[in-house]
Amino acid sequence: MSTFRTGLLLATLFLSACSMPIFKDLQNSKTETNSAQNTVSTEQTLPLPSKTKEDEIEKVKTSVITEINENSKEANTSVTETNTNLVKQLTAQKTLAYANFTELKNRVGNAPALPKLTVSGQLSEKEIGSSIQQLRSYVSKTNTALAVLNSRVKDREKVAMNGDLIRIFLSEATVTHDGSTFKAQPLVGQWVRGESRVIRLKDNILFENPKSEDLHITFSETYQLVVNDQVISTVNPKREKNNASFNVTASDNTGTIVGKLDYRIVNNQ
Repeated sequence: MSTFRTGLLLATLFLSACSMPIFKDLQNSKTETNSAQNTVSTEQTLPLPSKTKEDEIEKVKTSVITEINENSKEANTSVTETNTNLVKQLTAQKTLAYANFTELKNRVGNAPALPKLTVSGQLSEKEIGSSIQQLRSYVSKTNTALAVLNSRVKDREKVAMNGDLIRIFLSEATVTHDGSTFKAQPLVGQWVRGESRVIRLKDNILFENPKSEDLHITFSETYQLVVNDQVISTVNPKREKNNASFNVTASDNTGTIVGKLDYRIVNNQ
């Protein structure tokens, strides 16, 4: 009987030991199932990006790109305007410099050489600025020279030395301009050495609106007669009378003026 009880107890323990792993596996299986379900549930509840937010993001991107492009256009416009203003200044300074060069050459007989500028097609802002500065320096220097010359001419008007005064008689002048031709009325005038004047040629002084043309006549300090920037004669201050013919372009370079003038040195009284 004792042996039977002992065997029964062992059988019970054996069955208990065998049943424990099975229970643990069942618990693990349940835990894994619950975990999987929770994962699925979590994945299903994650919010998806909405179409509205995508549109808003795209609008922001577009706005940023547009702003960058506008800023770039404004910068380019500013650079273009700056270059345009510089080119205008350069053109104006070139005109002034050439005018001073021509006037000094005609009235004195020589003039300082014009600055040598870069002539490439596309000048940088720095190159344009440098050219403007060179021209301004030239204009300033030649303006001073012209002021000194004007002072000398005024002194000669007050106290003229031998050869400082010349009387010019324009006896003939035929103007061809804009497809028409006319003969100008004779004119007479007196010039001081170093002086340049403009006279107005007219076909008839009796009409209100006659045809007319400007003629520049200069008596240079080197005793040259210059008509419209062209030397037509060298005056001998010891010879009282002489004459000279000329064939020059009109002031706007589109017509011609052909004529003859007589001149004589005015002796001091």
